[in-house]
Amino acid sequence: MKSVIIYFSLTGNTEKIAMAIQKGVKKVHGHCDIFPIKEANPRRLYDYDLIGLGSCVIGAKGDPPANVASFIRNMRFLGGKHVFSFCTHCTLGFCYNPNVVRRLKEKGLIPIGWNDWYGHSWGPIHMPTPYPTDGHPDEKDLEEAEEFGKQMALRSKKIYEGDTSLIPEIPPMPHLDLGDDSILYTLGFSNIVKFHKEKCVFPECRLCMENCPMDGIDLTVDPPIIANPCISCYFCEQICPTGAFDADESKQEQLANYIRNFIKEVGMKHLKEAEKEGKFVQLIPGEKINWDTPIYKVYDKHPRFIIGKGRP
Repeated sequence: MKSVIIYFSLTGNTEKIAMAIQKGVKKVHGHCDIFPIKEANPRRLYDYDLIGLGSCVIGAKGDPPANVASFIRNMRFLGGKHVFSFCTHCTLGFCYNPNVVRRLKEKGLIPIGWNDWYGHSWGPIHMPTPYPTDGHPDEKDLEEAEEFGKQMALRSKKIYEGDTSLIPEIPPMPHLDLGDDSILYTLGFSNIVKFHKEKCVFPECRLCMENCPMDGIDLTVDPPIIANPCISCYFCEQICPTGAFDADESKQEQLANYIRNFIKEVGMKHLKEAEKEGKFVQLIPGEKINWDTPIYKVYDKHPRFIIGKGRP
């Protein structure tokens, strides 16, 4: 059997989980390919018997990031193949897998499992820091991910051998009340962040172009293409070394206030429930969590995030 893991990771959380899952699959199948989503071709996966698709979660609704959704839409020639879904998130990842496995099933794939893990908060820049889920994924998470990969490989093997009773029922879509979330649309990336060409040192630096998950930045043309398309991850703003991407402070404050209140009222409730169920362990002491310090205030010099190193 041939297996592959495909993942979308901005800062490394999902990549760590994906590599641990790969180790588990290899214990059963002996080999398992792995690719970042930018390097995978959704129309050329037909040689694989088992496909794992993972992503970080951006937002609370559970919709996959636009690049992942596009990848799924473009998947072809995979009828009857086995697939599993996984994700990393800060608080409300339980909406993601029910959403994604439905989309995968619509492509003719057979979803055989799904799982999620908590991760260190990378942003967007309006998230409080330190965050309750910081420190994840830890060694225990990676061990669980490896075991998950092993179980997915074993389950796939048995299903192909005829035991279709192992195919799980797709979970129901959970309901999540986001309240008045109109601010998320009125204060999207393009309304908050502006590009200042005079601060940009392209072509010496290509970080934003190379790391935009949507390939939505092109500095080789005049005028440059900025955030088209865009998933409002603010990653370009965080990794730019010169501050060529500048965020409006008053609008940042409005969005940070909404996010803070939503997490305190809704997100923390779910984290506490997850703790009671043994699904989450808070590694950051409660007294160290400061709800009034969003990322852009604590890391107020550029870059706010260094590829491969994390926060400066």
